[in-house]
Amino acid sequence: MTLEQIALGLEIAGLGCFLWPILMRVTGKTPALPPGSGGASLRSPLWWAGFVLTAAAIFLQRLASQQAGGG
Repeated sequence: MTLEQIALGLEIAGLGCFLWPILMRVTGKTPALPPGSGGASLRSPLWWAGFVLTAAAIFLQRLASQQAGGG
């Protein structure tokens, strides 16, 4: 398994963490947040997991491109 494949898997998982709450609200399985609580989604553990997975994927992609370029 190459670094590019690992990075792609992390990107998909990170995107899933970002999109899951949106999908749940759109389908009506989760109630919408009350007005004025816009920052509540930024404090959710799922959002932070998506952020960390996406950051790790970007780091691995840069590392893989440097290795492929020889420098």
